[in-house]
Order: sequence, then C-alpha cells, then structure tokens
Amino acid sequence: MSGAVPAVYYDGLTSKPKEAMVSVRETDSLEVEVDDGRFHWPLEHKGMRWERTRDTLRLSFGDHPRKVLLIRDELFIKSFVVRMQYAGRRGVYDRIVSVARAGPFLFLIGVLAFLVLGYMYALPWAAERIALLLPRSVDVELGEASFNSMAMGLEVDTMRTEALQRFGDQLVLSDHYQLRYHVVTEDQVNAFAMPGGHIVVFTGILDRMDDPGQLAALLAHEATHVEERHSTRMLMRQLSSYIFLSLILGDVNAIVAVVAQNADNIRHMSYSRDLESDADGLGMDRMHANGVDPKGMVRLLELLEEEAGEIPEAVSFLLSHPLTTHRIERATDRAEELGEPELPTPELTSDFDLLTGR
Repeated sequence: MSGAVPAVYYDGLTSKPKEAMVSVRETDSLEVEVDDGRFHWPLEHKGMRWERTRDTLRLSFGDHPRKVLLIRDELFIKSFVVRMQYAGRRGVYDRIVSVARAGPFLFLIGVLAFLVLGYMYALPWAAERIALLLPRSVDVELGEASFNSMAMGLEVDTMRTEALQRFGDQLVLSDHYQLRYHVVTEDQVNAFAMPGGHIVVFTGILDRMDDPGQLAALLAHEATHVEERHSTRMLMRQLSSYIFLSLILGDVNAIVAVVAQNADNIRHMSYSRDLESDADGLGMDRMHANGVDPKGMVRLLELLEEEAGEIPEAVSFLLSHPLTTHRIERATDRAEELGEPELPTPELTSDFDLLTGR
C-alpha cells in the first residue's frame, strides 16, 4: 500500500480542487504531495476522519479549515479499509454493511423503522421549513382557496363583519398582507387565521368580551399567526406528504388544491407553545405600537381561562391555542415591560359596541 496513487485535494480555503498524489508510509501516516509540496497526516490522529462509498474514499484532517482528499483507486481503498478496520476505526458505510450482513432481518427492521420515523417526524419538520422558503404570494393563494372552500359552510354576519373590518383597519397589524376580517355566527369561543390574511372571529368569543383592548389583542394575536406565517407552516406540516409530492412534481397549483380540499383543518389547527408565545408577545408589541394598552392581551387570556372553566366544550379557541398559566404570566410580564403606549389610543369603542351589541 506504499505506492502513490492519484487523488483530488481540497485545502479548505477555496473550493478549487487540486491534483495530488497519496501514499501510506511505514510510520502509519499518509504522505500527500500537492503543488510541489509535501505533508503528512497521521492515520491514528483523532482529527482524521474517513468515509467511503462503493468507489470513493473521502479523508478529512485538521480543525479549521479541514483539508479533504478524495481517492478513487480501488486497490488503495481496499487496503486502506482493511488497515483502518484492523485498527478498530470503521467508517459509516462499512458499519452499515457489517450490520446488514450480520443480521439481515434486524437490518431490514431498522431500515423500516428509520423510514417510518422519517415520515412521521422528519418529513413534517422539513415541510414546515420549506414553507418559509416559499414566496408570500403562495400564502395568499392558499388562504383564498381555503376561505372560498369553507365560506359556504359559514354563517357570516355581514353587518358585524363590516364593523370588525373598520375596527381592524384602525390598527396596523401586518406589513405584508391585507388583513380581511369575518364575523361568523356561532357560539363557539373561537377565532382562527388563514394564510395570507383572512381572519375569522366567532360571535361566541365576541359576545363574551368586556372591552376593545381584548378584541384588539385577539386580532393582533391572529394577525401575528398570519404575518409570521405560522398558519402556512402548520398547514405544510399537517399535509407534508401531499406537499412534498407536489413540490417534486413542481406543481404549486397542486399544493393550493390540496389545501383547499383540507380547508376545514385550519379552524382546528393546533399551534405549538412556541408559536403561541410568539403570537402573544409579537401581538402585544403590535398593540403597543398602535397606541393600544398591551394589558388587553392579559385580559383576553384571563377571559379565556375563565370561560374554559365554565364551558370547556365550547372553548374551541383553547383546543387550537393551548392556554397555560405560563402564557398569562409571560403576557403580564411583557405588558409591564412595554408599559402604557405614548401614542394616542385609536377610537375603537363605537365599533366594539356595535360588535358586542352594547
């Protein structure tokens, strides 16, 4: 194995490959000749890593930048692998092959388990990340398709919808989307946001509110889900297998069609605690920036907590927006940090009175 063989060398400083010659010396080290220079890599050094595929041996050495060698000489690769296995240092490829040969059935079970776990966890995680790479115009398409799909099943109160739109238009709650508010006659204590800007509020939650600050908090919370693309991310996560197939086929319209067919998932979509905390905190920041006391968010959460104790079957908002004592505590702390806004408070009372029947 002492004969020199050709290799491709990367110095870690640039992406330009260099031709090199590699051999193994009796001192158990690699000797690398490149650009009329020569250096050695000790084979037993902890910083030396190696992996191989069927026809390529990849060696890396050093801390930063790491140098890399690619060798494709078949005899050199076989000799190198034997030497490293004898020293107790096998690569990932060889460990997998060894396991497969030792127990084919167990290996097959392991592969199936890996695929199942990937489908259940890795695929949804990746789909959620991919959602952030899509242009925001896709959010609008998804939201339009979803709302149009479910609109026929919603009893929209036109007059209260107009009042809610006037109420919301006095607040700047999104920088990227035109928010459209809808009041639906239903006793559920619920509200939800669709990708791209549609926000639906049920009369069940409106009729239980005591002041405009609570409503401003609700809209700010839902608008944050829209602005931060939480709804899109959760949709992609729930429909990840369909989404990935559509992306592979390069058909964005197919994604829109799939979401429209599953539009009802949105009203029951559950957010993680982290996303809920973001919606609370960023929503309070937006309230404060609009001249609305952020303590309205605290009062809204306290109202929901109280309603949950009295009519748990009706508080659908809490099924998709999990409420914990920590959320109320964090909202209280954030309200104290922000303090009362210096901007003049917008005139929200008249529309709020119309919305709540006062």
